[in-house]
Amino acid sequence: SKRPCPSPDDDVLRKMTGQDEGGQIYECSKYIWTDKRAHCYSEPDRKFAAKRLALLYIAKQNCASLQTYLQSSGKKWSDVCKDEGCYAVKPNKPFDFPAFLELSDEELFEYGREVGNVLNVQKAPEGVIYRFATVEIKTTSASDLYRFLNEA
Repeated sequence: SKRPCPSPDDDVLRKMTGQDEGGQIYECSKYIWTDKRAHCYSEPDRKFAAKRLALLYIAKQNCASLQTYLQSSGKKWSDVCKDEGCYAVKPNKPFDFPAFLELSDEELFEYGREVGNVLNVQKAPEGVIYRFATVEIKTTSASDLYRFLNEA
């Protein structure tokens, strides 16, 4: 059975959310395929208020997808993930939440993309790759509403 997860402290929450400016949401989707891509489709997944939250989620989910492939194929991480070359994975290790909190947004983005791409390079017969898209949110500020409400 799973043990209850403790609530994160403020420092962990700051590292998770990063310095987001707001005005956007980050919509994740998953690209799913089976039967050597004979059947493939995309479907919406979670939405996040901060880019870094989406990057952490995608890094973990793409890593989990790769680990599912490794388990079914009998391969090891070191068999498919390299330190150098055009398909290098950096950092070259499975997702590690506390350590990955220290990565920059760019490093998280690259990791999530690279670890997901390993499934393409390996021609996995089935799998899931997670991605995100930035969606601008057009909202009315309190000062704009104040001006509107005070119009004659």
